[in-house]
Amino acid sequence: MLRIFHNLFGINEQSRFQRAWQAFLLGICAPFGWLFITFLLQLTPVDPLYEVALYTYITVGSVFAMVGFALCISKSEEHFARMSLLDPLTTLYNSRYLLTRADQEFALLERTGQHMALLMADIDHFKYVNDQYGHSVGDIVLHQVAKVMQTTARKVDVVARVGGEEFALLLPNSTTAGAMILAERIRERIEHTPIVLPDGRSFNVKISLGVSSTEEFLPQVFNELYESADNALYRAKRDGRNRVVKAVETDMLTNDVAC
Repeated sequence: MLRIFHNLFGINEQSRFQRAWQAFLLGICAPFGWLFITFLLQLTPVDPLYEVALYTYITVGSVFAMVGFALCISKSEEHFARMSLLDPLTTLYNSRYLLTRADQEFALLERTGQHMALLMADIDHFKYVNDQYGHSVGDIVLHQVAKVMQTTARKVDVVARVGGEEFALLLPNSTTAGAMILAERIRERIEHTPIVLPDGRSFNVKISLGVSSTEEFLPQVFNELYESADNALYRAKRDGRNRVVKAVETDMLTNDVAC
């Protein structure tokens, strides 16, 4: 886990050494740079321009150092801001980003009437995978399933992990028919893509999906669309799993189902 954290945030022994080496070069180059300038301009401490050149050198060097420092800080802030929106295990977006994008898409829907769809997906019998193979294998399953979803979805789609083995796909500018086609494609690819373990073993998992779309009914808030897709997912689980089910506006089931 510590190694994963280090890899995610760029904190490792190599980067520490690089930072220390860069700091050393910066520190030693400053006086050597001044010596080079005095040699180039033939300046001595008694020269009237010596102090002017020294203060200019210090000022310009300080400005460049501060600008470089600000750029590094800005880059780090952008990196950590992005990481705060990603699921660390699968590198998919997390619920926070999904809700942010959903609000944006709802605003677009109000302005332009551009519909969107939501897929809710859950790995079938995932508890059995963890019990049979261990949680480390469960993590491999989550990562590979996430990869299939990400490579199958469109570039404009938002693929997020919203729970333990539960995923959501927000499909901007999508019809119900298009969402159903994508959901079925994802289901088939996951079913036929072996989960390959480090020791060479492999097995297959299956997934259930629920589909809801603003084309079918117009929810007032994203939570209604989310609940509608989640209820469709419940029906897919209830009816035998490994299937895609379209939401019905009046179907507001709230029962939980075991994975």
